[in-house]
Amino acid sequence: MGLNYSKVAKEIMNNIGGVDNIKAMEHCATRLRIMLKDEDQFNRDKIEEIEGVKGVLFKAGQFQIILGTGTVNEVFREAEKLGGKSGGVQEEAYNNMNPLQKLIRVFGDIFIPIIPVIVASGILMGLRSFFTNLGWLEEDTFWYKFSQILTDTPFAFLPALVGWSAMKRFGGTPIFGFIIGLMLVHPILPSAGAVGRGDLEPILVSLFGFESSIVGYQGSVIPVLGVAFIAAFLEKRVRKVVPDSLDLVITPFVVMTIGLFIGLFAIGPVARLLESSVVDLFQMLFTLPLGLGGMVIGGLQQVLVITGLHHALWVIDINFLQETGENIYQPIRSAAVAGQAGAVLAFALFVKNRKQKALAYSAAISAWFGITEPAIFGVNLVNFWPFVFGLIGSAIGAMYSAAIGLAGSGMGIAVIPGTLLHLDGSMLQYVIVNLIAGGIPFVLTTMFIRKRNLHKSEGPSGNKQELKEAANQ
Repeated sequence: MGLNYSKVAKEIMNNIGGVDNIKAMEHCATRLRIMLKDEDQFNRDKIEEIEGVKGVLFKAGQFQIILGTGTVNEVFREAEKLGGKSGGVQEEAYNNMNPLQKLIRVFGDIFIPIIPVIVASGILMGLRSFFTNLGWLEEDTFWYKFSQILTDTPFAFLPALVGWSAMKRFGGTPIFGFIIGLMLVHPILPSAGAVGRGDLEPILVSLFGFESSIVGYQGSVIPVLGVAFIAAFLEKRVRKVVPDSLDLVITPFVVMTIGLFIGLFAIGPVARLLESSVVDLFQMLFTLPLGLGGMVIGGLQQVLVITGLHHALWVIDINFLQETGENIYQPIRSAAVAGQAGAVLAFALFVKNRKQKALAYSAAISAWFGITEPAIFGVNLVNFWPFVFGLIGSAIGAMYSAAIGLAGSGMGIAVIPGTLLHLDGSMLQYVIVNLIAGGIPFVLTTMFIRKRNLHKSEGPSGNKQELKEAANQ
């Protein structure tokens, strides 16, 4: 019999002071996020005992109840039926963050809505390569061109997608950001990549006595973020001074004209330099001898998940895909996920406590399909050493990936689903990376659990009652 979502929601409400104590309530892919008027009424111990709850985290003024993918959606709906006040968590949480946390949150809010499109394109790219290698898809056919439309469009118009999402996040009108993003990749503007390769010449423009080299921003991310921020700020100011009768004409004209101008002549060139520097840094790390850079990044990846910093690094994946057509960060991210997946799987198989076993099995399934929050917060981090073992496995798996130069065709998915990004012939190496990353913590965690169980079975004095209690755990 499946989980009773209504019962779970009611038990959660009963242990947070009731629906009247809720200030705001939302959910993400795995967590129910609640902000309370009286935080003292949150009964953590009782909530952690509720069936289906995989862990509890308090962060940025919000209680995050980890339920896992799918489950969280159903529990959230039931909580709304009970009268839980939905919405408002992002704004409330944002006010409680420090400047670095706010910056990271902004990156997450902007990129997360567009990642599914990039993920789908990457999978389709892998399938196209797979079918082409098998001879099922020939390059001079309509269906090959059809596949190019499917895979290339999101990357060709990436600044428009980012502009739409960023403008919305900064409080402006999303369509303005979308149009400005399209302007920055207009066919008239030569691609920066083509200019860098010497295939095209930049447009030379004289402005205020200075000569500027103008290029397009195809595939760029940070430049359009800066433009969207200024454009949203400008839109708010313009609307305050423009009469309502003229707003429909003047505001779009001013925002789009100035937005394009500062994108081409001011923010764009500086932001592109910053973006290139960040990408070059990661490229350098990934190409260090013996995969040492991959070891460091892969070993720390899941630590970043705890802090939320990982959201800010999506720009790296996107730039690798745009500039090189492949993503060397994807298998390293996957190794990081597989490390925690291996640790929690060992916990599921060998721990004796029934509730912990059930929780670990559920978290292991999520982790092997790319979602590690239930594993980290519900099992591994709670027991500390499995989390550390996961980091060790991640580091070694990522080191191997970087050493052989493994790369995926897309981003956003890892471990088992991530195999779809390696249909071009690199699947075996991808599987090896994940087996290394997951196998090492599996062995180490198994040894840890058996040692812990041995100590419990012996007990302080080894009497029969203590042996019986240990056996029931």
